[in-house]
Amino acid sequence: MKGELQVHPDPIVRRFHTAALAGVPACLWGPPGSGKTARLFSYAEVKGLKLEEGLERWLLSRCESIDLKPRIFSDGKVLVVDPPELARLKARLGGGILFLDELNRSTKEVEGAALDIIDRPPPGITIFAACNPQTRGQAARNLGSAAANRFCHLEVATDAAAFASAMLSGWPSGQAGDFNPPEVEKLQAARAKVAFRVSSFIRRRQELLEAEPTDPVKAGKAWPSSRTWQYLVQIEAVALALDLAFEDRQALISGCIGDGPGTEFLAFCQDADLVDPEACLRDPNSFAPDRGRVDRTIAALTSIAGAVQSNFTDPRWKAAWACISRCVEFDQKDAGVVGSDLLVALFGGLTPDKKQGLTSPVKLIPTPLAAILASK
Repeated sequence: MKGELQVHPDPIVRRFHTAALAGVPACLWGPPGSGKTARLFSYAEVKGLKLEEGLERWLLSRCESIDLKPRIFSDGKVLVVDPPELARLKARLGGGILFLDELNRSTKEVEGAALDIIDRPPPGITIFAACNPQTRGQAARNLGSAAANRFCHLEVATDAAAFASAMLSGWPSGQAGDFNPPEVEKLQAARAKVAFRVSSFIRRRQELLEAEPTDPVKAGKAWPSSRTWQYLVQIEAVALALDLAFEDRQALISGCIGDGPGTEFLAFCQDADLVDPEACLRDPNSFAPDRGRVDRTIAALTSIAGAVQSNFTDPRWKAAWACISRCVEFDQKDAGVVGSDLLVALFGGLTPDKKQGLTSPVKLIPTPLAAILASK
C-alpha cells in the first residue's frame, strides 16, 4: 500500500469500511463460517457499538415483511411505525449499524420491504448485508435485480490462514486508528478526479450507463446503473484519498458495477495515468495520440481536462483545446469529439464570474469537430 496511512490488515474489513465512509451499503457474499458476521461484529466493537446498542442485526430469513413495516391501529387509523431495531438506532446519538443478515434467504416480500430502509436509512446509520452462495445456504436464492443494484458486493473467500488465526485469537478487530476518515481536501480532490473520469468514460461507453443483465444470476450481483456509477464515484474517491492498494480499489469498483465493466473502467483510469497532463498543457505539440487506440486518447484527454479544472486559467484552457486539435491532426476525430464535449461541459459548469477572462469554446473548437458536434 502506498504512503504511511494506517489501515486495517484485513482486506475485507478495509473494503467494507471504505464503503461505509462513502455512504454506500455493502453486501458481503461468502459461505457460512467464512467470517462475514464475525468481521462485522469486530468492526462494530472497535467503533464502540454493541448488539442492540448501536448495532442492530436483522436475521431476515426469519422475518415477515410486516416485521420491517409494523402497523398499529390507533384512533380508528392504521399507522406504519418503526420496528424496534430502527427505533433504537434513531434514538441513539452518534449513529450506528443496521446489519441485514441472510438477505438472500428471506422471502421476496421481505427483500422488497427492505428496499425502503436501504434507500432511506436513518441519519448516521450505515447499512450492511450478508448473503450466502446458493450452493451453501439452505433456501438461498438470487437477489432481485432491484435489491442487488443497491449494494457494493464484496466477496468473502474462505482463507485458510485467516481462519486458522481466527480460531486462536478471533477475527482481528484492529485499532481505532485503522478507521480514520480521509482528509477533507484530499477527498474533495479525489472525488473531482473520479467524477471527471466517470463522466468521460460514460460519454464514450454510453451503453454501460444502464446495463442490467438478462441473466437473473448476474442481475443478482453487481451491474452498471446510474445509481451504481454514483456509488463508484463515492467509493473510489474514498479509496484514493485513503491510498488503498489497487486490489482493494479493483474489488470495490467491481463490487459496484460488475467485473467486466469494472475491469474496463480501471484500464481506462490506468491509461489516463500514462499521460502527464501538465507536460501536455505546457507544450500541446508534445501530445501525440496513438492512432490505433481511441480509448487511450480519450483517457489522456480526460486527464488533461481534469488538470485544467484544478487550475483554470485561459492559457491552460487554450492549451487543452490545442490538444484537441492534435486529435484532428492524428486522425482521432472520435476522441476529439468526446474531449470537446468534456471541455464544453466543463465550461458550462463554471459560474459567470469564473468564465470572465476565458476564451469562449466556440472560438477554440477545431472546425471539423464543431461540425460534428453541431449535427449531434
